[in-house]
Amino acid sequence: MIKKMFLAVLVLSFVATSCSNDDDSSTPPQAIVPNAGVLSGGPFTFIVDGTPDFVNGITTDPDAVGSNRRFVVTDDLGNILGLPPTIQDLEGVDFDGAGVGTCLIWYLRYEDGLQGLEMGQNANDLQGSFDLSNSITVNRLGQPDAGTLIGGPFNFIVDGTPDMVSGISTAPNAVGTNRTFVITDIDLNILGTPGDLTALEGVDFDGAGRGVCLIWYLRYEDDTNIATVTNAADLTGTFSLSNSIRVERGPNADVLTGGPFTFTVDGTPDMVSGIGFENPDNRVGTNAIWIITDDTGMILGTPPTLAAVEGVDFDGAGVGVCLIWYLRYENDTNISTVTNANNLTGTFHLSNSITVTRN
Repeated sequence: MIKKMFLAVLVLSFVATSCSNDDDSSTPPQAIVPNAGVLSGGPFTFIVDGTPDFVNGITTDPDAVGSNRRFVVTDDLGNILGLPPTIQDLEGVDFDGAGVGTCLIWYLRYEDGLQGLEMGQNANDLQGSFDLSNSITVNRLGQPDAGTLIGGPFNFIVDGTPDMVSGISTAPNAVGTNRTFVITDIDLNILGTPGDLTALEGVDFDGAGRGVCLIWYLRYEDDTNIATVTNAADLTGTFSLSNSIRVERGPNADVLTGGPFTFTVDGTPDMVSGIGFENPDNRVGTNAIWIITDDTGMILGTPPTLAAVEGVDFDGAGVGVCLIWYLRYENDTNISTVTNANNLTGTFHLSNSITVTRN
């Protein structure tokens, strides 16, 4: 009887021990929770100009967790554009080929069964066990285009009274990260770089004295040397310079058109006709007069109007060469006393000349 009880105790003890061991071994393993961590590098800015543009220097978090891994390239709406499997593949992507816009680079760690990870799908619609890192921005900019600058030209009298431009406008579709106006002289030496239209309209051109200024509009990227260059012809980098607007400072006689004329001295009256101005609205100056000189500048006559010029009989002047000029001037000019146009002084502007040859 004692022997049977002992055996029963052993059996119960074995069963209890076996049950205890089975409970310990039945605990399921914990599921992996993906963690993409922090993606480092960038942001990147490229110009879409046909030259390949690649990212570099991107690193993933060494503590990232997940059975599977992949980079995800999307647009700024999350649409999947590419799925480079490795950092080497990511650095081989030519972002220039994507055209103008914005790309986002993400790092993905995930478990099997992830749905929606396909080209053309949206990263916002991924379903499964996964984690996306922060994104790195890739800006793909178009080539700078300053467009057309509208306004002017301007004609001012240098008289101590401030002269400002107004009514200038830039192209609404101009392209470029940075922008500024550039004021140069006729030789493109940079005289100023007003940052915006308000600053430009605050420039007193009277203070620059007599001469010609040109106003330009510049759109550019950070690699442009506008901060250090002294002549607009020496600009380098990624930029676009608009057309220029001319600012005349002082009297302006404009450019004469017409002629030249050739007459035969034969006793028959010979008159000129068809003389005009290239840009008649550009003529500036309190006073105006026409001047007829010989080919050395000696003043032969000063007709007050074009009609008076067309009434001059050049046959009566005999054989030789005459020059017709147009003069715009202020009251300090010595036109009433001078005998040679080369000796004019004061505030004036003399046009080009039209030749009248008398054979």
